[in-house]
Amino acid sequence: MAKRTGLYSILVVLLVLVAAPLVAVLASAFLGYREEPSALGTLAQPGMAGVIGHTLWLSFLVVVFATLFAAPLAFLRSWTSWRNSRALEVAIMIPFMTPPFAAAMAWMDFTRRGGVAAMLLGDTLGKLAHDAIYSVGGMAFIMAAELFPFFYLVLRNCLTSIPASTLEMAQVAGVSRWQIFRRIITPMALGPYSLGALIVFIKAAGEFGTPVTLGNAIGYEVLVSSIYQDVTIDPLSFSQAAASSSVLFSIGVGAWALQQWAARRDITNGGRVARSVSVRLGSFARFLCGGWVALTIALSVVIPYISIALAAMTILRSAPPTPDNLTFDYFGIVLSMSSGREAMLRSLLLGAIGATVAVLVALAVTLLTTRRRRPVARIVDFLAVAPDTVPGIVLAIGFILLWNSPNLPWSPYGTQLILVMAFTVLFTPMAVQNIKTSATTVSPTIYEAAKVSGAKGHQTFFRITLPLLAPGIAAGWILAFFVGFRELVMSSLVRPNNINLLAPWIMSQFDQGHRAEAMAMTLMGVGTSTIVLVLVTLWQQKERA
Repeated sequence: MAKRTGLYSILVVLLVLVAAPLVAVLASAFLGYREEPSALGTLAQPGMAGVIGHTLWLSFLVVVFATLFAAPLAFLRSWTSWRNSRALEVAIMIPFMTPPFAAAMAWMDFTRRGGVAAMLLGDTLGKLAHDAIYSVGGMAFIMAAELFPFFYLVLRNCLTSIPASTLEMAQVAGVSRWQIFRRIITPMALGPYSLGALIVFIKAAGEFGTPVTLGNAIGYEVLVSSIYQDVTIDPLSFSQAAASSSVLFSIGVGAWALQQWAARRDITNGGRVARSVSVRLGSFARFLCGGWVALTIALSVVIPYISIALAAMTILRSAPPTPDNLTFDYFGIVLSMSSGREAMLRSLLLGAIGATVAVLVALAVTLLTTRRRRPVARIVDFLAVAPDTVPGIVLAIGFILLWNSPNLPWSPYGTQLILVMAFTVLFTPMAVQNIKTSATTVSPTIYEAAKVSGAKGHQTFFRITLPLLAPGIAAGWILAFFVGFRELVMSSLVRPNNINLLAPWIMSQFDQGHRAEAMAMTLMGVGTSTIVLVLVTLWQQKERA
């Protein structure tokens, strides 16, 4: 009875947090918003077809680039001696903590005419780098460099879950390496790969920072930039924003359906792996892998952060970064600004609260739906991960349309509670995925043994369930915290005007021409997040010891 009550309670929570905003978007798209008529007819205009095509093509290119970034790293971190490199894991996660528009501005600064690339490579190669970045392919590359950690985590967990005995039995049977890859590894990796591709595709379709910076600079309009203009630039049109958001919603549902079809024959073992695959690399292979790791980290971390650091310290942008042209004064300026301090502290606080609430919701979903086949359990399970199939800006528009209504007797809109609710919606899917990954490694016989020994429900939960799920809980929380720290769409569109948050504050400084202050805050924000990541990594390492 208690489980049934809990299941229906969490269903109500998810219906309010997830389903209701999406229904509000679709209702406003078809019926209009307040006095505005439906704008669905504008979607048939030739210009809108081009914007939709731009969105699909850009998202596809991001998946391609993200695969090139993530797949080799996942292989090295799961099957080779690189699995013991904690420093590499931290480096891979740094792009995950970087505000997207900051990375785009860093690459634009690095490759601008007379920028660092031209100073280091010469005018000819500097122009080639400029033309490469200021293009659709350059946009996709920058966005992939920000999003590939999502892909990497999914692929690494997939490869780690493949037992060594499976490949060894194939080798004993005389199967070639190519056949092992085609008939064993590929079928086992197809489901997780399609899931990672779905996440990256949806996040790329809803990415906000790069399209409104680099995309606007090269005249490449996508749905996100169109929606943002509809709700921030006069004349405002929430009906048009709802219509465009319904297209993004349809793209997300279509991508999810394609992923479900691709993963219909998922044959991952879903249990604890006694011994993972170990591949011994030869000297030449180690050289190639080391070179690829160095190139990946250079492109995703080193070059952007050199550019960010120089932008935060250079007095005169047009002059070379000599000691006389560098200063730390901008860091002091940022720290002296009350709005900057508030943005940093409030982002830390709300990110931590949102991550904690999301983990609690995800833990309840896991405990109430695992190994249960009732329709209600399936609905709860779907709603918990549904936000991953919808671009974030669609949910943001849904929150505005739903909660900014004069007909409601009370609304969290205009308070910090709306941000906690929004962050919870965004964070819950990754928390559910991480906690359920830990749950699949727990044998049901453990709980049966506890029951036979006379353990009560709360004793089983605190002494068995919680410790066994702790790795997934910690991983889900830290990922959610990082996303909240860098999140821009919800923070920009839903937050009350009197509340400063880190990502919108940095973007506001860019818009006001205070580039150095914006980059200085970016460095401090990512540095804070990196410290949190290192501490959590050390704690996890200590727990495993």
